[in-house]
Amino acid sequence: MPTSPYLFQRLDGHASDTALRHEWHQLAAASSSSEAIYQTPAFANFLASGASEGHSFYLYGAYQAATRQRLGLVPLMLTSTGSRWPHKGAQLIMLGSSPLLEPEPVLLDALHAFLYAEFPQIQALVYPALPASHAIWRHLQRSRQLLALPLHGWRNCHSLILPRSYADYLALLGSKRRYNLKRQQRQLAQAAGSELALQVIAELQDLPVLQQGLQACCPPERLRHLWSETEMQTLAQQGLLLCFRVDAGTRCCGVILGLQATTSYHLFNILPAPQWHALSAGTSILQMVMAYLADQTQLSKVEFGYGEPAQGYQSANQICQRSHVLLLRRTPAHHAYRLWHRLRTAIQQCLKRQVQAR
Repeated sequence: MPTSPYLFQRLDGHASDTALRHEWHQLAAASSSSEAIYQTPAFANFLASGASEGHSFYLYGAYQAATRQRLGLVPLMLTSTGSRWPHKGAQLIMLGSSPLLEPEPVLLDALHAFLYAEFPQIQALVYPALPASHAIWRHLQRSRQLLALPLHGWRNCHSLILPRSYADYLALLGSKRRYNLKRQQRQLAQAAGSELALQVIAELQDLPVLQQGLQACCPPERLRHLWSETEMQTLAQQGLLLCFRVDAGTRCCGVILGLQATTSYHLFNILPAPQWHALSAGTSILQMVMAYLADQTQLSKVEFGYGEPAQGYQSANQICQRSHVLLLRRTPAHHAYRLWHRLRTAIQQCLKRQVQAR
């Protein structure tokens, strides 16, 4: 069997090393991934704290075998998921949907082979939000080593390159959209009985205000699917938390949950208070947050995740396709599952087209 030109070494036990941490910060800051926040040392600290149950952090270095030169880092998360296939058993998540390495085919094949040998218990390697245009996906389609499966198909995601000011952002939207935004905020303030005020929530001492806002905006069953109090505390301690609450006097109009890291803001939830849904409260509180991000932070990009921008925002937002890609061992069972999955997807798409044509 030919010797690999690459070596891999576990490094999470040395994560406090100053030189390693400096290199790690630089690689994460230079990452082009839409999920670079998950490649940062701060997010590794969050996972290592145990605040998120069932998730374990690992860090590996990739080296040129001949020279022992370090080529980059590979942040990973080991997770035990549900009991039904394809989420059965342990999975190894490639944090950031790509390693902090050049996507060189021989290096990727060596990495995948090493990880399956290092973690024999896993059912799949996972690239959770891999862009369809990424060099990694182009290689995976040609790979003879593993089977690549875009589990939920390719779905649109959208993001926004933040202009230098909120005024510049509004200029991208057109006069009719600008008028509607001002009108919606005015109507919300009038109905709530006071001017709208934005509260920024990023520190531990701010969390009671956030919790009160969530209680006002979400039913108990929805709250169970959001971050726990322990998770929010740890995210704040690591400097990752950046959430917002909009009030009119003493009345909460809505909450926005998100994380910040490097130069990006990741927006996860827009949660308007139920009594203000008819007044487009979600749009109003989002615009107040956009104004804050553009005018008062050094962040340069907002990631909205899966979905498409509402009509009227297409000119400002960028759209790309991503997928939750599983890398499976080449076994007869996995070949059969991928074939069944492709057939099912084709039938679903055909039925969807027929319904839309009616």
